[in-house]
Amino acid sequence: MNIEELIKIGVGGVFLAKEKIEEFINEAKKRGEITEQEAEKLIEELKQNSEEKINEIKKMISEEVRKQLKELGLATKEDIVEIKKEIEELKKVLTKNNNGQ
Repeated sequence: MNIEELIKIGVGGVFLAKEKIEEFINEAKKRGEITEQEAEKLIEELKQNSEEKINEIKKMISEEVRKQLKELGLATKEDIVEIKKEIEELKKVLTKNNNGQ
């Protein structure tokens, strides 16, 4: 199972729960247990909560991937960018030294 599949499973679970809760809210509204305004407010809160949960899942997965990459000794994008900067600085120094001689 790859990371993309894990993300889909996590996000899918959040959406499934969201759909079930929306159904429950709409049924409660139909039965007159809550008003239209209360239902809209609950659904909006649910949407916000779902987005927060999705972001938490993405953050957790990202952190885990970084941890695994570090344990494997693989370079991250940030590592590569830093190395490129260092190479450019070294090129400048070498060019300066070669032109000065």
